[in-house]
Amino acid sequence: MIAPFMNVKGKTHESLLRFASNDSELFSELKSTEIFEKSRDPLNFRFCGYSIWLDIYGSEEGGDYYSCIDACAEKFGLEPIQGHVTVIYGMTHLTDEEVRRTFRDELMPRFMKERRYWPSLKPIGVLSDVELDGVRGGMMDMAWSEISFSNSDEHESCVDLVHQIFYGSAKDREGIWRPHASLVYDNPHSSPLNLFETMKVVAKYPSLLSSAVHVRGISLVKTEGYITEW
Repeated sequence: MIAPFMNVKGKTHESLLRFASNDSELFSELKSTEIFEKSRDPLNFRFCGYSIWLDIYGSEEGGDYYSCIDACAEKFGLEPIQGHVTVIYGMTHLTDEEVRRTFRDELMPRFMKERRYWPSLKPIGVLSDVELDGVRGGMMDMAWSEISFSNSDEHESCVDLVHQIFYGSAKDREGIWRPHASLVYDNPHSSPLNLFETMKVVAKYPSLLSSAVHVRGISLVKTEGYITEW
């Protein structure tokens, strides 16, 4: 079934599909009391268009992923983001009505018929990195930390289907899908984000790296403008 359009933390957000979940545990906890500079400037990169996100278990309020995002924001003095796994970012070739209609009337029935569910995501590690727009294929100016997931032929088939529905073909996709659950965003210059400190936070929520993450839904989200405007 499909939910009506709604606002989730200020985002235009339409949801699709519900699945079952499972969670587990992982490694020993690292202790850290260090808190970085408070009230850093919010990310000043302007995002664009509509995006397709996966909603994963644990992203709901009180879940480990949700709590880890809040803890990362507190640790690094940044605003918490909304948890998500991006399938497509920044669609600008369709009008608001066209992209919403395509999501409701095409993605829903075709995905249910051809795929029925999104395969679980297997965590493979934590990454902190910086990307600059136009540099080595970069599309954004930002620093970020994430939980990285492995990819598979089954995942690629799902991503191909979504691209085909919204773009008419999957042939123009650039590279393979690199699934990840974002934890925190920052401006790229003089950012305190780093792998070691991110790992200290993630270690407090061992379920995030211990077992496959189940997908509970697919969403259309308007990711237009600064992140504070979403």
